[in-house]
Amino acid sequence: MELKKLRYFVSVATLQNFTAAAKALNTVQPAISRQIADLEAELGAKLLIRNTREVTITPAGQYLLAQADRMFALEQEILTRVKQIDKGEIGQIRVGYLGSASFSFIGELVKRFTQQFPNVKIQLFELTSQEQITAFENDDIDIGFSRKISSKQQRGLISEQVFEDKLVVVVPENHQLSQRQSVTITELVNENIILLSRLKAMGLFNKIIDLFRVEQLAPQITSQPQNMQTLLTEVSANFGIGIAPACIRRLYTYGCCFIPLANEGTTVPLEVHYPENTTNAVVKEFVNLTIKHKTLIKQLSS
Repeated sequence: MELKKLRYFVSVATLQNFTAAAKALNTVQPAISRQIADLEAELGAKLLIRNTREVTITPAGQYLLAQADRMFALEQEILTRVKQIDKGEIGQIRVGYLGSASFSFIGELVKRFTQQFPNVKIQLFELTSQEQITAFENDDIDIGFSRKISSKQQRGLISEQVFEDKLVVVVPENHQLSQRQSVTITELVNENIILLSRLKAMGLFNKIIDLFRVEQLAPQITSQPQNMQTLLTEVSANFGIGIAPACIRRLYTYGCCFIPLANEGTTVPLEVHYPENTTNAVVKEFVNLTIKHKTLIKQLSS
């Protein structure tokens, strides 16, 4: 059913006069008669009875007239929602985030986004960098906050840097290095090293190993926990010393001290990733808000 024909019918049925309806619709009477005749043929029902003096609405016409407002309201709702979706004002996104690197800001960022776009539903998933790559491949997330990924993994994704973190050495509070202002990789050669599992954070793991290789040293890796909180627990239990991004100071750190690494190449960027072929306007709006608040994110993460 064409809504144009329905509007013509509603005008005639309401005014009960073809001439008055033609004037209200800024058209001619034959055009209205033709549209209503087509509507009746399409529905297979008589809607109006017309004589020389008046227009009478049939029972079928009365029912259609009563339902017309619902149809027009639905039309307007559809048009409004289509425009909102196209502008990113309504819809949903699934956001993956690296917990230890994002806990400090992700809540504030999402709150600000929902204040600006209250009709957007956001789902949050705490995922490691490797888990986010898999989630993108399976179309399980739309946006990811993680460490820098390799060029091979980045195929099909756009990456924007959010902020730069620094690598630190995490030592027990009674360790001989606990009072130092900074340390170098060469000073750690005889230490038992705790690193986050390579399977959970391949890029971070390789970066730390490369720092030892530059000095032609081989680290004594004694543990590879599955998450950063376990790394901190093992350090506080005197299992060894950890090397990790400074952001883990936001976790439970009782018994741990954090010392900056003095070597070159110890910066660890956090990036936001999203599919380059996305047609979801909400994704683009969320990324734009993230970039806009880079200074705030850095402050919250420091």
